[in-house]
Amino acid sequence: LGSACLERLAEPPSGSGGEEAAAAVETHLERNQERPALGASCSTRVPAEPDASSTGMYRLEIELKRGHDLAIRDRGGTSDPYVKFKLGGKEVFRSKTIHKNLNPVWDEKITLIVESLSEPLYVKVFDYDFGLQDDFMGSAFIYLESLEQQRTIPVTLELKDPQHQHQNLGSLELAITLTPKNSPIEEQRDTTTMLLRRSWKRSTKQQQSLRLSEVHRKAQLWRGIVSIALIEGRNLIPMDPNGLSDPYVKFRLGPQKYKSKTVPKTLSPQWREQFDLHLYEETGGVLE
Repeated sequence: LGSACLERLAEPPSGSGGEEAAAAVETHLERNQERPALGASCSTRVPAEPDASSTGMYRLEIELKRGHDLAIRDRGGTSDPYVKFKLGGKEVFRSKTIHKNLNPVWDEKITLIVESLSEPLYVKVFDYDFGLQDDFMGSAFIYLESLEQQRTIPVTLELKDPQHQHQNLGSLELAITLTPKNSPIEEQRDTTTMLLRRSWKRSTKQQQSLRLSEVHRKAQLWRGIVSIALIEGRNLIPMDPNGLSDPYVKFRLGPQKYKSKTVPKTLSPQWREQFDLHLYEETGGVLE
């Protein structure tokens, strides 16, 4: 686990189910700013109060790799797991759903800008059930202020049910990098971006004196990347007789064409997909 300190949920009041209990614990922690009890997997001590270094701007990069031995929630002896990340009481990311798999591989990356390290990152796993309420599969906390900064840390999260602390619900494998925005690494990244932009401007001017064939060859070099995060749709127009639709989204930038997955029978689709389009000089900047 490196120097990452992993926290377990506190024992909640008795309730009707794991998901409701987890939500109750989360709300209680947010309102009262309390910390759950330290888990056995914690390798560094969490400060009782956040210090001055816990405030500021940070880049939080999370790689959700895979799950191991997750809980069975379907009759066929499997589950359809997906992962939610919450920070400061708000959902900041939802992974794709891996169907019929207790050892899913996600390999998804998230980049967040964090203003304070005092808020824990809350991780919850659910089993997707079409047309029904999704089943709770376990949760865990990560305290950001306990993470070693400016290096990538492998993290294994042991999933727990707040009502049944001794029940084994499997684990998640992640890699986390926490970098202050004013760190040398960030400054180097910004400097590199600036140098690339300047280099592109110089090369563009030099191309004016090149032969036509050389210009066409140089035009194959892209000058930037446009990253599009397609999150969700709301109140879309029904196109089917059942009053619903099967929506998907198309993007086009110059000759590049991308199509999202189709979400069946809904007017409020959840895509949670990312598309990276190369920006070429000759294509301009019009995204359709």
